[in-house]
Amino acid sequence: MLERVREAIRRYGLLGRGDRVLVAVSGGADSTALLHALVRLRDELGISLVVAHLDHGIRPGSGDDLAFVRAEAGRLGLPFVGERADVPALARERGLNLEEAARISRREFLERAAREVGAQRIALGHTRTDLAETILLHLLRGAGPRGLRGILPASPPYVRPLILVSREEARTFCREEGIPFRDDPTNEDRRLLRNAVRLEVLPVLFRLQPRAEEALARAGELLAAAEEALAWTADLVLAELARPEGLDLAFLRDLPRSVQALAVRRAAERSGVELEERHVVAILDAVAAGRGEVHLPGRLSARVGSGVLSLGPQVVPSLQDRAWELPSEGERAIEELGWAFRLSRVPRPESLVPESPLVAHFDPARLAFPLLVRVPRPGDRVRPLGMAGRKRVRDLLMEAGVPRWARGRWPLVLDGRGIAWVVGVRVSEDHRVTSGTAEVVRVEARRL
Repeated sequence: MLERVREAIRRYGLLGRGDRVLVAVSGGADSTALLHALVRLRDELGISLVVAHLDHGIRPGSGDDLAFVRAEAGRLGLPFVGERADVPALARERGLNLEEAARISRREFLERAAREVGAQRIALGHTRTDLAETILLHLLRGAGPRGLRGILPASPPYVRPLILVSREEARTFCREEGIPFRDDPTNEDRRLLRNAVRLEVLPVLFRLQPRAEEALARAGELLAAAEEALAWTADLVLAELARPEGLDLAFLRDLPRSVQALAVRRAAERSGVELEERHVVAILDAVAAGRGEVHLPGRLSARVGSGVLSLGPQVVPSLQDRAWELPSEGERAIEELGWAFRLSRVPRPESLVPESPLVAHFDPARLAFPLLVRVPRPGDRVRPLGMAGRKRVRDLLMEAGVPRWARGRWPLVLDGRGIAWVVGVRVSEDHRVTSGTAEVVRVEARRL
């Protein structure tokens, strides 16, 4: 078993010399075998170890597991971090099932403990058997390549040095080496899907194919490599699709639907959101139609219109009643709008045509300070630079190609006399710089 642990650490680069490793130990055979394997390899690997245990408070006697792991850490001369959580209460409070609540509690505890003890890695006792079970569970749920990877050897700060070791090998290691461990009785509860897969499905597969566990693990590794290649491909596609306003709709629609889905998923990931299949289908239907909006997890929206697909925060209708004052000089970020504005007084430039549509120059003598920022309101009109008549702001935005869904939160800069700038679109004729102006107010807008 130790050789398989060495191989996993080497193959996947799980640990480096000088690493301080927090070892998550439940008291079961897998995590206890992991602890003892790392103790035996620590000098060779050049690492230091800290033992961690969370008592979930789910079943009677769980406090005995905490005492057992603390005693084992003491016997090995290792620092110990332990804590008790009320997982059933957390599940009720957040509307979660016990398994999900336990997972969240465990993750929060381990990451907090790692920070406190200065650990760079958190070692978990997942085995090749856990990997095979996870692949089967995800297959039953209809997962794609990402889900069918199963458990990754490393997902920093977490590492899994037993990923090449079967559960039976871990138990055999403990028995042969005289290492005590505790069995969790809930692992025999076949009402839990994972337990049912382990106790009922895997034995059938082993009868049909004695090396079924290895085959599933190998499939997971191949799918992980495929997923990495797909992510790399998606990044190339997104680089081609990228426009300042979003993803080029015409280019996107020319791609096969499967590649469209790949690009949409990757774009959402960059915004910190993992999409479900129903979200992807809804977005691609909007892409095919050329318009539409899909609400996504994380208060994100996918909006299709004016030739682009854009991902951004969901529109907050109440913004229409608000206004933000800008400083006479300096910068103000307006988080609610997703824009920032910088004001400065500079000598009049030779050319009044700015280097970017997001820069505008104004005659300070024609501004009634303070300047404000707000979104368009019904009836807003402005006299665009160089024109004699007034024009509706919503028409200017439409002509400029601002997507329909973005027009309601598009920033306008105003002074005491009215709209001075439809940002990135047109400056007001009433606020233009005259020939005798020596100094101008430069306003620069940028997206947050």
